[in-house]
Amino acid sequence: MNIVNIRTLLSSAAAALLLASCASQPVNFASLTPLELEDYNRGKPVLKQVYCQEERKIGSHIRKRWCRTVEDWVEHNTRTALALDAMNVPNYSAIRSRD
Repeated sequence: MNIVNIRTLLSSAAAALLLASCASQPVNFASLTPLELEDYNRGKPVLKQVYCQEERKIGSHIRKRWCRTVEDWVEHNTRTALALDAMNVPNYSAIRSRD
């Protein structure tokens, strides 16, 4: 291998490492303070803003913080409502037996 090939190889490797180190890490919204979250949401469309909700299970003192975009919350709530509606099917056999 000549010196030109080694330099090209080293500069390509350095560029790849530089790009990999600059890659943005996903934001952990649950660890953000309310002010940091407000700063993150500033200037974003409403559906892309992040909203966090705390949940504490019955009998537990440990709180879980769920953070999602408003768009994801809407989808989650729609799926939950559809699941509850599917479980809430009336008993038509009882209605027909009275006729």
